[in-house]
Amino acid sequence: MPETVRDAAPQASTAAPERKSAGRKTSEERRAEILRATLGIVARKGFASVTLREVAAEVGVVHGLIRHYFATREELMAEAFDSAVTAELASDSALLAELAPVPALAAWLSTTPEDHYLVWIDAWSEAPRNPALAAALVRHHHDCEALLAGVIRRAVDAGLATSADPDADSRMLTALADGIAVQHHAMGVVDAPAADALVFTATEQRLGMTPGSLAAVLAGSARGQWAG
Repeated sequence: MPETVRDAAPQASTAAPERKSAGRKTSEERRAEILRATLGIVARKGFASVTLREVAAEVGVVHGLIRHYFATREELMAEAFDSAVTAELASDSALLAELAPVPALAAWLSTTPEDHYLVWIDAWSEAPRNPALAAALVRHHHDCEALLAGVIRRAVDAGLATSADPDADSRMLTALADGIAVQHHAMGVVDAPAADALVFTATEQRLGMTPGSLAAVLAGSARGQWAG
C-alpha cells in the first residue's frame, strides 16, 4: 500500500488500539520526524531554502506525504520553529529553576550557540512573508521576556538586585541581548566575551547589582540547546 495512504488511514474502531507493526511509524512519530528534518534544513541553509521536496528527501518519504501533514511550506516552517522553541523553553525554564538567581541571570543573558541564534535571526527575516511564523515569533518572544522577568523577581526577592518593574526591565534587557546577538552572530563585530561583557554590564547597572557579579558565576548558557 502506498505510504501516503498507509500513514493517513484512520483507525475507526471501538476495540483496543492496534499495535503498530515493526518499522512502521505512527502519525505522531512521522510528524515529529518531518519537523526535526525541517529545522535541520533551516539551521544549515535558512528558512528561504526550505522546500517540501527537500524535506521529503531528508526524511526519506515521497513528496506527497509531507503535504498530508502540512498543506504549505509556510505552515511547515512555522510549526517546526514553534515546536522546537516550545520544547526548548520548557527545558530552559526547568534549568533556570535549578539555579540560584544570579547564576540564572548570567545563564539566560549569556551568548548562545551560533546555530540557535542564526535560526532566530533568520526567522525574524522570514516573518514578514509568513504570518504563522510571525505569530509564533511574537508568542515566544513574550515567553522569553516572561522567563527573564521571573528570574529578575527572584533576584530582587533575594536582595541581590533592585527593580521597580521587572517586566519593563526584562523588555529592555531582552532587546539589548537580541541586538548584541545580531552584532555577534550575524555581523561578527563583537566576539562572545565582548557580547557577554556588554549585556552583563548593562544588566548590573540596570538592576543595581555588584559590578562583575554575573561574569563571576557564569557556568554556561541556559539557552540554545535545541530539543531533539
